[in-house]
Amino acid sequence: MNFGDDNTGADASVEVVNPWEERKDRGRVAALVSAVALLATSPREFFGGTRVDAGWWGPLLFAGLAISLGAFLEGLVVIVLALTLPDATLELINRMQLFGEPAAVSGVEGIPFLEQILPFIGLQLLLLSLPFVFVFSPLIPLICAGFLHLLLIVTRSPRPQGFRGTWVAACYAAGAFLLSVIPVAGDVLVVVGSAGLFAVGLHAIQGIKASKAALLAAILPLLLFLGAILEILLVAARA
Repeated sequence: MNFGDDNTGADASVEVVNPWEERKDRGRVAALVSAVALLATSPREFFGGTRVDAGWWGPLLFAGLAISLGAFLEGLVVIVLALTLPDATLELINRMQLFGEPAAVSGVEGIPFLEQILPFIGLQLLLLSLPFVFVFSPLIPLICAGFLHLLLIVTRSPRPQGFRGTWVAACYAAGAFLLSVIPVAGDVLVVVGSAGLFAVGLHAIQGIKASKAALLAAILPLLLFLGAILEILLVAARA
């Protein structure tokens, strides 16, 4: 098991190399930007140029950075909108998870000054929370990989790269968390995008048929959506 240097590209027969695996030559920021760009434009080539045996640390770091950066950008957008949008659109902001209704959450009703600085307090809380997000974010791809790999075993699907291949696909699929920057629809796009990238990763890395990979990768998001719909129905029934 290699936890060390994974600064190597794919095999010589692969035309496109995963940029993140060349981060020591490119620089981490440039490699991250290039990796996200390739993942968004040519995910099949991205996963095809990924070395599963290059180490565990690289995919883990990518997932942590992508999820943390997505959370930061989402919070930043919410704060900017809270400062610029008129009061009539605050209901839209309240759906974006970082802020609830300002008066109800903060207890500063009737104090305009405190209500105005609330977004800046939110920014400080956001920055303070990022280290915790980074530390615990790898649990997301780990859970997804464990669930999907169990499905691969149950359905007797090919898995030549073992659990590591499924886990690597899940880690790089976390790049879709950057879509959370899109107001309101970001959460849905993250779930759909990560499932799509996961399916491509399973197809390219594990050699699973594309249609079957898409079906398996869609099961967990479907369960999440059904749970969300059930929660909405329960809330509506109590109202």
